[in-house]
Amino acid sequence: MSSPSPVIILFARGILARLKLWPALRIAVHNSWGGPESAEKRRWLAGVIVDQYEDHVPQTDAPSTSQSGLGLGTAPDASYVEEMLLQIMFDEFEVTLEDNSAYDVARDIVRLWEDVCGGRDTLVKEWEAQAERIKGNVPRMEEGARSGSDCEDTDDDEGEDSDVDMERGEGNREDVPQLLDHSRHQPEVDEEGFTTVRRKGRR
Repeated sequence: MSSPSPVIILFARGILARLKLWPALRIAVHNSWGGPESAEKRRWLAGVIVDQYEDHVPQTDAPSTSQSGLGLGTAPDASYVEEMLLQIMFDEFEVTLEDNSAYDVARDIVRLWEDVCGGRDTLVKEWEAQAERIKGNVPRMEEGARSGSDCEDTDDDEGEDSDVDMERGEGNREDVPQLLDHSRHQPEVDEEGFTTVRRKGRR
């Protein structure tokens, strides 16, 4: 069995870091909505995404073909990755997202793929540094935040006494379109100007 290419290894690092910056997923992991293996499910999700691109690693003498669509010789586009993120969030964490955040993550993943195929590691290092800085904190996200760099966090001590509450909107919600529905919905905003994650299913 051949070892993964350097492009795939770098890509996997970048995806895992980007997922750690996604407030909706961070809240789901923090609250163990995916069960006791919630953190492992995040790593598994990163691996699922990597698998979708593994057959599209460009040859050293050929340009990357990751612009759009999903066909022969073409890597998955943002819409395809978004659909996968929405489905896995629902299946594994019982979360339905109602704004565009899954698409934002998907778009970043496509941009990451183009960067690593071009031999650049800037995004990987940037996201890993951000993920390290917020490690151990409870996520918050301002209305309209679109990327990992827009995430805010509160200290663990504060977060432990006030669990992320879906009803009151004390946590962050990354609103994403209804599952498997690509029409964009307006985010719901609470009195403090934050959007909140809504969990679907049992509490």
